[in-house]
Amino acid sequence: MGTIGIDVSKEHLDVALLDDHGNMVCEQRVKNEVKALTKLLKGLQDRQVLGNDHLVCLEATGHYGYRAIVACLDLGLHVWVAHPMDIKLSLGMQRGKNDKVDARRIARYARKHPEKAEVIDRSYLHFEELKKLLASREFFVRERAKCKGQLNDDVHFLPGATAQILKKELKRQVASLGRSILALETAIDAFVKADQQLQEKCELIRTVPGVGPAVAYEILSVTKGFTRLMDPRKFACYAGSAPFEHSSGKSIRGRNRVSHRANKHTKSLLHLAAMAAIKSPGTQRDYYQRKCAEGKKPILVLNAVRNKIIHYVCAVLRSGQTFKPYLQEP
Repeated sequence: MGTIGIDVSKEHLDVALLDDHGNMVCEQRVKNEVKALTKLLKGLQDRQVLGNDHLVCLEATGHYGYRAIVACLDLGLHVWVAHPMDIKLSLGMQRGKNDKVDARRIARYARKHPEKAEVIDRSYLHFEELKKLLASREFFVRERAKCKGQLNDDVHFLPGATAQILKKELKRQVASLGRSILALETAIDAFVKADQQLQEKCELIRTVPGVGPAVAYEILSVTKGFTRLMDPRKFACYAGSAPFEHSSGKSIRGRNRVSHRANKHTKSLLHLAAMAAIKSPGTQRDYYQRKCAEGKKPILVLNAVRNKIIHYVCAVLRSGQTFKPYLQEP
């Protein structure tokens, strides 16, 4: 199977094409535009160098790669957006780099590991819109918190008229950011409600104790509407809640611990969901209190609660039924 590696940058796309035998057929740089990449790939198709069975691989570089994805999907090619760290670690020891060399390495990575390929469709870009809306909302929420912090602290210690000027401007910023957050929340809600299946999944997720709208939307975003990471163990690993052993021979290097290679934002939202769950009456709070009473460290028990929430979410989505706590024995 032939593969294409595309190294994405803001201005350019470096393309490297390998044939079925792994020989380099074409290396070229084009502008990061749909029209430019389409012209190159269409020309390769007309020369019968590029077939529809070729696998196009590019790194996940956020919005810079969207145009390349659109061009490839329009031509009916198989597109795989691979994790940059997975590509880097799979190549072994490397010396030097540039965009042309990176395109070659991506093409060879795709040829070497076809079993890892997760071919995407247009729904990928659809959920990237939701991801951007959520990220923008989070940004405005953080900025509003900063302004409120200055309003409630710094202003009280400033002398003269400066305090009143800053107080007025900070209040204006807080109000403006509040309106922006409300507009984004309305857009996110409309985005989910526009798809009936997505709305039903969101309602199922929110039946799990501790899970609010922000957590539900985040789960739908990272799982692409629960079409990936459907295994709770994989989801827990992705969210940084799965503990891993660290040992070598007879040497045990500390207790099991979670990996830092995780989606930190998803992890923080699940942490807030776990905190909300243990504060409300129910099985989660009972579990937390029981384990803490047994001498377990609270942070470890809280991580276990995060894992329970992940398993509950996956269970309700697989079954299509709302969350129902286990019956407690008398």
